[in-house]
Amino acid sequence: MSIVKVSELKNRLSHYLRQVRRGESVLVSDRDQVIARIEPAGDVASAGTDDAKWLDDLERRGIVRRGAGKLPRGWLGRRPKVKADVVGALLEERLAGR
Repeated sequence: MSIVKVSELKNRLSHYLRQVRRGESVLVSDRDQVIARIEPAGDVASAGTDDAKWLDDLERRGIVRRGAGKLPRGWLGRRPKVKADVVGALLEERLAGR
């Protein structure tokens, strides 16, 4: 939880709103007296899972970039063209005890 003066909040509103979006609370002070608290709307626990928070963190650090477009129709129906027997190789490996 961070404490921010009104003047700084006005100058950097987007920054503090990103913090709130991540689930943090921001206390607003005027003349060294806290006058307001900005918190995420709704239930923070239901707003995102641990996976969503993890993905948000990766995106914020520039490691991943979420796609904005839609996948082509029938994309999930396509099977990869592989000439290997993956299931057979897995069973063989299990029987060998590796």
